[in-house]
Amino acid sequence: MKFTRSLSSLLLALLVASPLAAQTTAPAAPAPKQVPVAKVAWLDSRAFFNEENGIKRLVRAVKELDLEFSGTQSELQLLQEKLRTIVGELQKLQAGGEANAQAIQEKQNEGLKLQQELQSKQQQAQQAFAQAQQQKQGPVMAEIGKALEAFAKDRDLGVLLDGAKLGDAVLYTKADLDVTADFIAAFNAANP
Repeated sequence: MKFTRSLSSLLLALLVASPLAAQTTAPAAPAPKQVPVAKVAWLDSRAFFNEENGIKRLVRAVKELDLEFSGTQSELQLLQEKLRTIVGELQKLQAGGEANAQAIQEKQNEGLKLQQELQSKQQQAQQAFAQAQQQKQGPVMAEIGKALEAFAKDRDLGVLLDGAKLGDAVLYTKADLDVTADFIAAFNAANP
């Protein structure tokens, strides 16, 4: 009987101690992180390129690029027009009652050659334009990026969004949250 009472006491002690031990060794749940309240504003970077109200240095860079590549653009448009003319002549030859196989083949070869020339010049122009764009607009865009960060910090903004990049993700914003004109004015004043 003494043995049973000892065993009962031991089992009772283990049963009572077990939940207590589990309670003391379990890690405490971390307190939820407090998220600070942040001021939010947005702008539309497409407005930076507006000739009348945009960022003047960026608009000048775009105009310089347009002027620099206007000759190339004209040349490409001329080649496209020549290609359309050849296609029209080829269709007339094929539709005509007197189909001349040799003339059709010559027009097709002429068209293919012109198409290859056009594609090659387009690729060259795209590469040259991308390089010139990086050289002319790259430094201005880098300055704009730094200025946006300083602008947001000066106004104690926790979040500054670019509506042009968000597209349809923004369903509604209050007009007074738009700081586009303020930023452009501040940037143009600091960077004439």
